[in-house]
Amino acid sequence: MTPDLERLIAAAGLVPGAEAFDWGLAERTLEMRIPADYRGLLDAGGAGLWFDYLRTYAPTGRYPARNLLESGGEFEDLRFLWSEDISQPPSDLADDARLIPWASTANGERVYWRVLGETPADAYPVYVENADGDLWERFDLTATEFLLGLARGDVRSGFFSEFFLNPDEVFRAYGER
Repeated sequence: MTPDLERLIAAAGLVPGAEAFDWGLAERTLEMRIPADYRGLLDAGGAGLWFDYLRTYAPTGRYPARNLLESGGEFEDLRFLWSEDISQPPSDLADDARLIPWASTANGERVYWRVLGETPADAYPVYVENADGDLWERFDLTATEFLLGLARGDVRSGFFSEFFLNPDEVFRAYGER
């Protein structure tokens, strides 16, 4: 467990869920390795709403709108939009790269891993797509570094609403009110 993951778990007061996630199924379905920090975060209880704004995806049908197992299909949707010139891909996206969403906001922003060839899972950069789907930001961070940076104020996305993003409301598990 990385120090950043430990800090994030402590800051959020995470408690593991009753059911374990099937990470093997997720990796087979998405045809990619899931970063260890993300697996550790969700296994520690981190499937839920971060900063009252950012919804993480988990590999389960328990959260239909936030099911990581469906993320591969979202990339196909992006490719269609790009082919029709409805939106544009990130300027630095290689032709053989894929974007796999792992979080989203109610405002429509999505957070992705860029998966490319033999890139180790723990080195996937994070991309944030704006709600209109035509602008991108890249962060060379892991998922937990990204979340911890949001909590500390060290990481800022120009697409996230400062009005809604609340670093003081660190985490709420799905199902909690």
